[in-house]
Amino acid sequence: MDGDIELELASGSEPGEYTVRVVQAPAGGNASGLFRLDVDGILGRRAELESTVLASAVAARRTTPVAELPVRGVGQELFQALFTREVYGTYRASLGAAQHSGQQLRVVLRLAAPELAAMPWEMLFDPETESYLCQTEPLLRHIPAPDYHLNPLEVVPPLRILGLIASPRDLPLLDVEAERDHLAAALAGPVSEGRIELVWAPGGTWEEIQSMLLDGPWHVVHFIGHGDYDARNDEGRIALVGADGRASMVRAIRFMALLSVAAPRPRLVVLNSCSSGETGREDLFSGTASTLVRSGISAVAAMQFAISDGAAISFAQGFYAAIANGRGVDEAARVGRISVMGSPDGTLEWVTPALYVRGGDTKLFNLKAPSRPAVARKVDPAAPVTTASGNATAGAPERSDARIRQAELRALYVQACAELRTKHYPVAIELFDDLLTLDGGYRDAALLRASAAQHLERAEAYHHAREAESAGDWTAAADGYAAVQEDPDFPDAAARARNCAKRQRIADLQGELEYHAGSGNWQAAVDVAAELYALDPAATDQDGLATKARDELRRENDALRAAQRNAQKATRQAVPERSGKESAGAKSAGADLRPAAAGPDPRFLAAGGAVLAVTGALLAAFFAYLNWGDHDWWYSGGEVSVRLVYGLLAPAGYLLLLLAGLPDRTETGRVTLAIATGAGALLGLVGLEQELLWAATAATLVQALFGGWAAVRAIRAPDTPALAGWLLLICLVTLPLMWIPGDDLSARALVLTVQNSTVAASGLVFLGLALRRKRKD
Repeated sequence: MDGDIELELASGSEPGEYTVRVVQAPAGGNASGLFRLDVDGILGRRAELESTVLASAVAARRTTPVAELPVRGVGQELFQALFTREVYGTYRASLGAAQHSGQQLRVVLRLAAPELAAMPWEMLFDPETESYLCQTEPLLRHIPAPDYHLNPLEVVPPLRILGLIASPRDLPLLDVEAERDHLAAALAGPVSEGRIELVWAPGGTWEEIQSMLLDGPWHVVHFIGHGDYDARNDEGRIALVGADGRASMVRAIRFMALLSVAAPRPRLVVLNSCSSGETGREDLFSGTASTLVRSGISAVAAMQFAISDGAAISFAQGFYAAIANGRGVDEAARVGRISVMGSPDGTLEWVTPALYVRGGDTKLFNLKAPSRPAVARKVDPAAPVTTASGNATAGAPERSDARIRQAELRALYVQACAELRTKHYPVAIELFDDLLTLDGGYRDAALLRASAAQHLERAEAYHHAREAESAGDWTAAADGYAAVQEDPDFPDAAARARNCAKRQRIADLQGELEYHAGSGNWQAAVDVAAELYALDPAATDQDGLATKARDELRRENDALRAAQRNAQKATRQAVPERSGKESAGAKSAGADLRPAAAGPDPRFLAAGGAVLAVTGALLAAFFAYLNWGDHDWWYSGGEVSVRLVYGLLAPAGYLLLLLAGLPDRTETGRVTLAIATGAGALLGLVGLEQELLWAATAATLVQALFGGWAAVRAIRAPDTPALAGWLLLICLVTLPLMWIPGDDLSARALVLTVQNSTVAASGLVFLGLALRRKRKD
């Protein structure tokens, strides 16, 4: 047809990959594309989708917008997969072209991949227009098969419909009387007008159906019963009644053989699946429908989900009325959908019917003027006979709504579980509340509702903790994170709780530091600063309070020592000489009154200074002789002498300074100077040989780096004279200057002479500092 956009869907080169090609379109073109579709994933959601669609038939459902989300989500997934960029452009252009010519665009899906027949294409949802395609456009599934009936069948009314109901006793029982009554009510108008004749087979066995088919002609077969899908044979099956009353599963190809006994063969088959109570059994009539069409039936309307009584009646009314008025089967299916949409408001059951066709023409019958009234044909004496008025001779019992209620409960349960799994806890709680209101003991709904409430409480606690953390309220944040740290939904809660507790401790210590600094308690302030440094070095001295406390404490200690010295001097001048015993006792008492010595130990400081002075002097002499004397001395044993001094004397001097307390009395300070000393010893070990020049270079750089670090710590240490730190800095950081001249031995010797002269001078100053300290003490 000119108003058709035909899309061919075929398998791709990989599993889950498919191709789409525009066979024809009002806008022309040959667009194509490649898409991926999780067929197994969508089929795995059939139970959820079926329950959602069924439950939407219950009027006044407060949760309709929420329940529609799975249907809309699957429809959008199918739409975005099918309508790739170029194909979507052709679709939009064809829609405009059809509207411009006054025609209606019809979407035809040619399903060349068998597994695609089970997809709910009727849910196709266009996110741009926010509409379902089949609500406004006829949508049908074209099965690849030759068209045996190129022209509509000439029919003199009435259009004869054979009704089949199969209700085996080992499957959920059908209310046979009610099923007959519903279809009769749906067709009451066309039957009374003589345009349709409905006749029921007396039973659902193979023999009973075959007997009725022989008593034709039949234009339409309407089957009500159960079906499933045989994945092993990739074919649908329907359940007839066996000789023992149990289900006899008949493959679709065998059912087609049964239908072929009718003359002429029925051109239209309607497969109406019935809901099956609490078990939620899936009625996969899609496989049966596609098989019947491939085998010779012109069109099959199948219910891809169980359908409620109201929707089945509405669809049959619109569908058969359109057929009786000469409409094509595609347009009849759309009219049937519109009839379902009429009541109740919000129902989704219009997606349940699926239309499968073969050939290009969907007008199956050409109805002429009626020539005889409709009569009831060959019915079971025990079954109600449909009259021209459409009423049954025997009243059917009132249909129980238990199945619809169970479908609603299951739909609410599935939706609530889905929202719980996706962590939409408020929506899940609302759905569980609805479910428990309808049935307070439904499965494990109460436990799941409690779980959702607990998760919501923890999610809110985590959210409040994040807000508190952003606001700097560390205590509230730490408490909130601690409350949810065992929940796997919040894997970062434990780490955040520890960090917030640490930040709170830092804030507390900073407040305590301010308090001690404000009250002049400098020793306590220094102790708090040390604890702060261990937690976060960057937060130790933000306002300079720690530095101020150390300076003030140093001044207090200096003042105290000066006062003690003045007091001792005054005591010696004022008190006459006493006996040696009294003098010794006074000295002992004075010694007991003196505070413990602070700063470097003068004994080790003097020894280290002396060793460094000797070391620097020797090395300066060696390199001066090398520069201005005999260069052969270096190769005749001079290098060994230099290596001994570098490897033994120099490290010994720095180790003595380390024992004296330089750079400060902390583990970090000791480690830095120890590494620098070890690097100096390594320089003495490898020497300045050309083969190991890289090692000597690395040793000097390491010594300079860690020596500089130690010197800075010594300069900043409150109990160490700043001059001692500067001397360390000069001695250790200037050593890499030896590499500036490059390979020139004489120039390098000159630099080392100056550098080691500086070391010798520094050693003498260290010795002077030690002697001065000893005199003060």
